[in-house]
Amino acid sequence: MVYDVAVVGLGPAGVSALKVLEGSGLKVLAIESASSFPRKKPCAGGLTPKAYEILKEFFPEVDSVVRKRINRFILYNKESLAVLSYTTVLTYLTQREELDAFLFNSLNHSHFDIHLGETALTVEKDIDGVILNTTKDSYRVKVLLVASGVNSRIARQLGIKREIGFTYESYVENSREELIIDFTGFKWGYYWAFPKGDVVTTGIGEFKSKKVTASLREILSQFNRKHGLTGKETWSSGFPIPAGKSQNDVYRPHILFLGDAGGLVDPLTGEGIYYAVKSGTVAAGVVRQFFKTGELSRLSSYETAINSLFGEEFKWARIVGKLFFSLKGLNFFVLKRSKEVAQLTSELLSGRISYRESFKKYLRMMPGALLRR
Repeated sequence: MVYDVAVVGLGPAGVSALKVLEGSGLKVLAIESASSFPRKKPCAGGLTPKAYEILKEFFPEVDSVVRKRINRFILYNKESLAVLSYTTVLTYLTQREELDAFLFNSLNHSHFDIHLGETALTVEKDIDGVILNTTKDSYRVKVLLVASGVNSRIARQLGIKREIGFTYESYVENSREELIIDFTGFKWGYYWAFPKGDVVTTGIGEFKSKKVTASLREILSQFNRKHGLTGKETWSSGFPIPAGKSQNDVYRPHILFLGDAGGLVDPLTGEGIYYAVKSGTVAAGVVRQFFKTGELSRLSSYETAINSLFGEEFKWARIVGKLFFSLKGLNFFVLKRSKEVAQLTSELLSGRISYRESFKKYLRMMPGALLRR
């Protein structure tokens, strides 16, 4: 069969692309390996304010799957504790399977051919596009949008360059209300506990250490015990996570890579939903322009656009991360004794200020914070 566009993967990136393609008049195929929604998806489920706002723009009823609004973080480093609070929401907490089901059901399905329970396997060059091979069929498509996550087979086949870290996550039955982030012992990562009513999503992520999944699970259990999260574990899983760079490898002729498939994740916080949604909407806009003009350069402009939008922020995230983790004890000391630094950290973690601007402000604040009695 022949399609103008195929979208592989129906998480936030793929569904956001489809949302922009609604009403385009293009013949669009949407493929998802899961056989139904909701489907389990490893993810902490936190939405930064900028992620929430872009979702709200395209999916106005997103509040229906927000379980909690948090304006207070508790941070740990060893036994040292710091509290960050803010006048407005710092993060919106969702269960990822509920969020993905909501996004999928918000689409006008009549605009697309949707194939659930079908996995994309490989691609081949075609005269004016690619041939997409799946577990059920082969399709000729002019443009392929790959949004099938960090484990994308097509990203591996085409050698998409991504830096990969590792995470392990669990759902623990517990009614604890605090949002916890613990940096103890991590070279470049942290433990998180996100409260969602009847369950707390806990996890650890590490970019610099090469620990295997088995040890990550035991480390997560140790952190859960440390923070009193000893309820019944209803689910757990380890999974890789990519880290965005100043130059991201997200394009091959006729193929655009979205979200985690293109490595578009904040390399310091691990936040990926905003970048998934934004890359999906940008990709769909590029596709619509391509079909209006017929110019192949419209498609290749996607990579330029992505690096213009995200590259500088990812670069500065790495700079700020290096500063924080290399001097973690000192930075935590300053964070605890300076309200200004605590306020700045709240703004940074919530995505309200860029890494570059926060870095400059922090350097100006540091001497006063250290000298304060």
